[in-house]
Amino acid sequence: MISGFRRSLSLSGLSPNASPARRRPRDAPRHARSASLPCRSQSALSLIQDEIRSLRSGTASDLERIDRLLAALDDLLRLSRIQDPLRRCPALADRLLDGFLRLLDAQGSFRSAVLALGQHHAEACTAVRRRDPVRLASAARSLRRAEKELVLLATAIKDLTRCPPFTPGLWADAAEAEVAGIVTEAVAATATAMSAVYLGIAAVSSAAASAAAAASTSKDSWMVRALRRPSPSKKREAEEAEMGAMEKLEERMEGLEEGSERVYRSLVNIRVALLNALTPSL
Repeated sequence: MISGFRRSLSLSGLSPNASPARRRPRDAPRHARSASLPCRSQSALSLIQDEIRSLRSGTASDLERIDRLLAALDDLLRLSRIQDPLRRCPALADRLLDGFLRLLDAQGSFRSAVLALGQHHAEACTAVRRRDPVRLASAARSLRRAEKELVLLATAIKDLTRCPPFTPGLWADAAEAEVAGIVTEAVAATATAMSAVYLGIAAVSSAAASAAAAASTSKDSWMVRALRRPSPSKKREAEEAEMGAMEKLEERMEGLEEGSERVYRSLVNIRVALLNALTPSL
């Protein structure tokens, strides 16, 4: 019996006062409705599947798709029909708790990395404008450290991008197996998208670091060009070339701080929903 699933039946056609012609024959065909999941749960599962497909077809810089999937998953985990399998199956609950804890830790570190990366980017841009090779070399080293940190974050959640099957026989029925499969697939899709975001930002940070380091050590850098007294037009061209990689990094970081904050809050909400589902009500 599925808890929380109440179905109302209309018996007007079988009323004793109804005429024989209006009564429904016993062998008349009837519409068969699946009792595997209540409509609300099934709609929530369908929404998550849609968001998973949308996330996998999106771009690496789009944190909004990740947030939409997490919001849909949060709504699903608050349904009593979905909470029952979590309480009955420790394997599913443990996998979700561990997975979302690691995603939350990674996203928290990513938020800090984004803030630091913004500061490094500002320092590099200032060094270019002031023609300061020492400060630019320092900013290049900072950008390189940020790149390595982001790569490590992506590596730390790499195993979550896979969705290993559960041991057969854990579920009470096919409906519970369906719920477990979709929820674990959502975790894997979230980890994959988050990893892609981290690696994408790491790539542009690496490009900016390389450009900054090359500019600070080039024989045609600021001090040499100052001795040669280049024309104003050539000076502007050099500045534009040096700022190219910085602008690409700035484009990728646009809205990144706000988006990463939303994803972090959504992960916190899911952890709270999981813990509430697993904690017996008093």
